[in-house]
Amino acid sequence: MNKALIKLIIAAVSFVLLSLTVVQVYWVKNAISVEHTNFEDKVNEAIPNVIYKLEKARAQRNLAEIINSQSRMANFINSMDSINNILYNELVRIEEPEDIEQLIRNSFMASEVLKKLVGNKKPFGTEKLLDKKLLDSLLVAELRNKGIQAKFVYGVYSTARNKMLIDNSGKYGAKLLKDSFVFTLYPNETNRNPDYLMIYFPWEIRYLMKQMASIIFISIILIIIILMIFIYVIRVIVWQRRLSEMKNDFINNMTHEIKTPISTISLACEALFDKEIKKNHLLSENYLNVINDENKRLDGIAERILRAATLDSGDFILNMTKVDVHQIIDHVINTIGIHVEVKDGKIIKDYRAKNATVKADRIHLTSVISNLIDNANKYSPKKPEIKIITENVAGGVLITIRDKGIGINKENQKKIFDKLYRVPTGNIHNVKGFGLGLSYVKAIMERHGGKVRVESEFKNGSRFSVYLPFSDD
Repeated sequence: MNKALIKLIIAAVSFVLLSLTVVQVYWVKNAISVEHTNFEDKVNEAIPNVIYKLEKARAQRNLAEIINSQSRMANFINSMDSINNILYNELVRIEEPEDIEQLIRNSFMASEVLKKLVGNKKPFGTEKLLDKKLLDSLLVAELRNKGIQAKFVYGVYSTARNKMLIDNSGKYGAKLLKDSFVFTLYPNETNRNPDYLMIYFPWEIRYLMKQMASIIFISIILIIIILMIFIYVIRVIVWQRRLSEMKNDFINNMTHEIKTPISTISLACEALFDKEIKKNHLLSENYLNVINDENKRLDGIAERILRAATLDSGDFILNMTKVDVHQIIDHVINTIGIHVEVKDGKIIKDYRAKNATVKADRIHLTSVISNLIDNANKYSPKKPEIKIITENVAGGVLITIRDKGIGINKENQKKIFDKLYRVPTGNIHNVKGFGLGLSYVKAIMERHGGKVRVESEFKNGSRFSVYLPFSDD
């Protein structure tokens, strides 16, 4: 799959994802708008019921006042008759100036009594007449009847006096005047400057969002699922492309690796058919040795590929025995050391571990050490200097293989343990391999309960550390 096609797929999927997200957001926004309209309708239905019940309570109170007034008027009339009779009798009996003064005093006293009977109270304003507890309880009850549990504040505004007569809004005074629901308090009264009941919901949006929590949650989950699928698809596409590149690289390397020994064997076989060479016993034996060596090389290539396949299937079983790590390293050095010496290099051993005995599979552990030392040699172009250090750490043995080769940059360090991955070297085939070695090392270490770690700096060498735990028994 080429880069242009991958970019096209990513662009198409991104467009679809963005479109679905926009549709979801638009749908949620419309749903909130509908919910807001329903909320307003419910408030507009609930508050008139409150005002009707307030008017009804006021009418009952006015009726009681009228009855009381009529009773007081009857008492007033009776009192007037009695006072008139008393004053008249006193007026008839006036004989001295003192009697006139007494009459005046009695007149003032009678006037005070009449005032008390008639009443001289000024009419109270709305803030005195309106029962605040009743208003509060009616608002709560009617809003709950409509299914509204949101917190609210309210106030009563007088247009005649241009001020709030009742205000329980606290810090929401400005919002109450600007963004509230407004209703005429007593709409059936003929008043040019009526009072208004104002209701404001400070957390209306939060309340609406809470009411729609399930819808919003489902929408968010759907968007997240789509996004995760998108990311997964992109990762699969990128991985497939990368796998394809690694496969091609593997095939090219394998072809190159196999072609060389096959060509060598072919040339040696042709030479052996030559009659002159047949007569030369030493030369014939030399060609046979070449064929044998190249055959072993082919066998080694096949073995590495089969070993990688076995690791994938998980069918291999470790033959765990007690082994001496130092002995295994010495054995590997004896085998590989000649390849290092050919490049005028050297291997330095630094055995610091006092206890180097672990429980491991001898064959696989030997292959692990061999892979790491072979890599250190291959990636050190000039005079390899490989240092092998062993030391005891908590619960096991740490083997460190350090070289002064070309090193590995940070980006490639994350991938070197992936199967078939090789650090790019262009089209140069002087570093041979299939990208199977380090993935094999990691898999074997994990099966042993150990781990492998790399520290490297580009052009400044690499340091591979292998940890093997001691056996429990």
